[in-house]
Amino acid sequence: MPILIPWTTIEVGELEIFAPAVPCLVVNTWYADGEPISTVTYFWQDEDTGMINHEIVFAEPVGFKDALAWAQSHAPTRGVERIHVKHGPSKKRGGAAARLGTPKKARARAKASGRAKPAPHVKRRRKRSGR
Repeated sequence: MPILIPWTTIEVGELEIFAPAVPCLVVNTWYADGEPISTVTYFWQDEDTGMINHEIVFAEPVGFKDALAWAQSHAPTRGVERIHVKHGPSKKRGGAAARLGTPKKARARAKASGRAKPAPHVKRRRKRSGR
């Protein structure tokens, strides 16, 4: 039976990097319009070049449990001992919060991308003539 490992990332500055333990399968489930969408991706390392490759081997509108069961049943055929899992929230986040995340992360992303907030409007005083 393959080992289940939670989705883990490494943060390098503002960038989050997923570091899989290859060879492995990654089960990822998220929700669109309240309906689940699941994928299973196979990661492996090329013996000649050392590059990490990936291939989506399953993509269906099924829930997390079904996708995980598929991954567990197909893991032995690919010589996989580890399955990374990521299960997104089923509730929708609304409006700007969904697009930007937390205010702190939104500011950090804006700073990293070079976008600056516009300067606050300052009223200028009129110069008085020396009458």
